[in-house]
Amino acid sequence: MSTIGVALGTATVGLPIGRATRVIANHFAPRKGMPYLTEVITAAVFGLLGWRIGLAPLLPAYLYMAAAGVALSMIDLRTRRLPDALTLPSYVILLALVAVGGIVSRDGELAVGLALGAMGAFSLYWCFRRMNTALGPGDVKASGLVGGVLGTIGVHAWVVGIGAGLILAALYAVTMLISRMGSASTLIPYGPFMFAGCLVAVLAT
Repeated sequence: MSTIGVALGTATVGLPIGRATRVIANHFAPRKGMPYLTEVITAAVFGLLGWRIGLAPLLPAYLYMAAAGVALSMIDLRTRRLPDALTLPSYVILLALVAVGGIVSRDGELAVGLALGAMGAFSLYWCFRRMNTALGPGDVKASGLVGGVLGTIGVHAWVVGIGAGLILAALYAVTMLISRMGSASTLIPYGPFMFAGCLVAVLAT
């Protein structure tokens, strides 16, 4: 199947997944928004991943991460929290999908990369939280998901993805401070920036 065909196929799958994502996000953080915005965003991200990755064994893992990232980002933007009920089970699901991908591709290093990437990101964000109370505990837990996905690609992708997320979050925080809409202790939604950085790294590497 051509790259464009995979992209169109994953984008199509992203529409109903986006619908389910919106329902999940509304369950944790009810709020009316633009109709079908979640579906469009999910389909667009799915399409980009399908275009970039193709029918690779790890495609299901990346697509799951994309759907979870959209849901968690929506909740974080609305409530400034990332619920454990979504974050923690995602570790198990992601590990299972990566393990299956490793078996199919006969690459045992994928699971190792997932574990090392997750632990590295979790440790880094844990240190950040110790230094900055504006970072929530949910951000630390979700960082392991991002680091784990990036770890399946390699060290370069991990550095790019984590770095991009931090830069985007820092720019947002500076904007909040300059506009006097927040302070150094204000909780900001780090989740969307972490997941955006992850997507940037996956597409760029």
